[in-house]
Parts: sequence; C-alpha cells; structure tokens
Amino acid sequence: SSKGLKTMYSCSDSGPPDKDYQTQRHLQVCSAADRRRLAVENFPLDFEGYTFQYSRIAFLADAVPAPVVLVFPNYAGLKQFDIDVAVFLAKVGYVGIAVDLYRDITGEYEYLDRSPQKGCDSTVIRKHQMGSNAAMDQLLRAPKYWRGLMRAYLDAAYAHPAVKAGLGGAIGYCLGGQCVLEQVRAGHPIQAAVSFHGVYHSRPRHASIGCRMTKDEFAQEVDEAPNTYNRQCKVLIEHGDYDVRDGRDAASIAEWKSEMDAEGIDWQFHNHARTPHGFALAPGVWSSAYTEAADRRSTLSMLSLFAEVWPEFPQHPVEMNACGTKLGQYVMPTAKL
Repeated sequence: SSKGLKTMYSCSDSGPPDKDYQTQRHLQVCSAADRRRLAVENFPLDFEGYTFQYSRIAFLADAVPAPVVLVFPNYAGLKQFDIDVAVFLAKVGYVGIAVDLYRDITGEYEYLDRSPQKGCDSTVIRKHQMGSNAAMDQLLRAPKYWRGLMRAYLDAAYAHPAVKAGLGGAIGYCLGGQCVLEQVRAGHPIQAAVSFHGVYHSRPRHASIGCRMTKDEFAQEVDEAPNTYNRQCKVLIEHGDYDVRDGRDAASIAEWKSEMDAEGIDWQFHNHARTPHGFALAPGVWSSAYTEAADRRSTLSMLSLFAEVWPEFPQHPVEMNACGTKLGQYVMPTAKL
C-alpha cells in the first residue's frame, strides 16, 4: 500500500532542505580551458533492455590511464551532488563515475524528482518520497539484478580508455554504502570500498511495518545472490555515532564485523562522535545532516586508503571536496605498503 511505502525508508521523510544544492565553483566546468583540462562526459549503460542515461564519467583530459572510482548515490538516486563527487575525484587524479541505478518511470519517479528544489509543494515532496522508496526497494528485493548492474558498470569502466584496466574502487552514501558492500560480497574485482553512513546488510524493510527483514524472512521472500567475496578488497566504513536506525544499529554493525572477519577481509571502521546519518552529504541535498569535521576526516580517510591501494598514482591537492569542506591537507603516497 502507499501508506506502507511512505514509512518504508526514513531518509526520504526528512523533507526538503532549506536551501538548494549548488555545485562548488572549483568543480564547475565552464570555460574552454576547463574542458581541455577536465572531461565530464555522458556514460550511458545498456543493461537488461534499458539504457541508464544519466551516469557521468570525469577524468583529467591529459593524464595517463588511472584507477576508476564508482560513486553510488543515496536513496534518492543519481543527482548533481554525485556527479560533483566524481569530478572531485577526477581532480584528485582518478577517474570518477557517478552511477545511475534507477530507471525513469514516467509520472512516478523521474530524474528531476530525485532532487526537488526548496519550497516545493507537498505533491512534489510525496512523489520524491514514494518514488525513491519504491525504486530502492526494487533493488534490494532483486540482489542478482542489482549486483549484475553494478558489475556491468565496472566492466564498462575498465574498458574506458581513461581507466587503468583492473584498478578500481567504489564509494557510496546511504544506499550507496550498501552498494559497495554488495560489490565486496559479490566478488567484484575492486581494490577499495568506502561506505559513508551506509547500511551494513541489504535486507529491505517489510512493506507495511517499519523494521527490516530478518535473515530467514529474506531467504524466504527474495531470490538471494550467492556470496563469493572479494577478500583482497580493503573496506573503509565512515559511520556517525548517532546513526542508530535499523540496519545501522549496534547489532547490525556487530553482524557485519563478524561477516567480514569470517572471510578475512581487511576493514576499518571509523565512528564519528555525536554525528548523525547524512553527515557527508552537502547542504542542499535531501536528507543531508552535513557535519564539517566528520565530512573532512572521512574524505581524508578515503584518500588515504586510495593512496594505500594505488601508491603508483600520485594525488593532486584539491582544497575542497564536493561539499565545499576545506580539507586542510592532502595525501602523498611514497611507497607500496
């Protein structure tokens, strides 16, 4: 029922932000000189009879092939903020791909519905909430399709001339954090996975009650995908200590740690004091609870991990990330660890 869908995922229920999201000036590609230095191009993907047309790839135009980082969005789906994160990663020296996971459904949930403007009316708000909930639920209830779509993006990325084939990672926010952990579980060939305020398992909520499925319920209702695990991938979790909703609570974290340890996966877990869900989303993004210190520290931790797994690719100093957070330092790899 529509009532059940409205309460299915609480991130969308935060309501519209009090300001519109704006791309940071240093990430805008406006002039001919900008375009000569930094390429931001369409990256469409055909998968199971549908063309995902909104993805973008960003890379330095005159650079040697570099590792690629897939950027997975939060519950709302791909939007300008995610593209700007990909541009930030390109300016650092990698190839960033902002990934589109949702199909446009005319009249129900389309690209413009993913990031409505401030002051929008209740009809627009409800369409955003209902549409995003339904789109996310479709992914969570079809793990084989979901993993297959992400693998198709990775394969397409490795075939791109700007990418050093075989060198890749993934980052994600909220739902995107689930995405990167699903890639690890699926054995996708990446070297680094970073989750920002993500969920630690991928069981969806019940359609009419507020809790997520148990393992047994998930096994009964969903065609599960087998876990093969990429045991060579290094996993970084950036978590806010105030983020205790179902799937990000202490029990879910403990379950995730046990799962990773059983497979011998190298993981880090950074827990940011007095920090809520959404801390790494820019002001103006729906469900943002931007927290400067946690955003800055988690960005630097991400860059440190990338320097560890790809030490032969130097990072370029970039003053601010896509949130506009001043980083204050940069990472300089010196040797393979």
